[in-house]
Amino acid sequence: MPQSPICSSHKNACASEALLLGLDIGSTTVKAVVVDPTTHEVLYTSYERHHAHQAACAASALRAVAREIPGRRFLLAVTGSGSAPIAEACGAPFVQEVVAGANAVQTLYPQARTVIELGGQDAKMI
Repeated sequence: MPQSPICSSHKNACASEALLLGLDIGSTTVKAVVVDPTTHEVLYTSYERHHAHQAACAASALRAVAREIPGRRFLLAVTGSGSAPIAEACGAPFVQEVVAGANAVQTLYPQARTVIELGGQDAKMI
């Protein structure tokens, strides 16, 4: 069986050359994004409704990333209302979605003072 492109730890040897892979498993959709950690360039995105099949849709999103960006390693982090069990199954860190959004905005848009996030079943303002 081929080796998984997902690094099991953010502290292991493959992490130094890995791309960042974020997986957001929400109440209605699964989103994936791949980012170059050096340039913050977005290299890949996907957005799919999961129709209550969160795990299957998440697995499909991860396979699509591996197909679209072959031969690369990824550091995976998972967020979203339906993601904790999937993060555990993948051995990936779970990042609460408000924390993930706040960290991204703070890094990419440090001048921002307010963030409004509209989700499938709720809205958040930080």
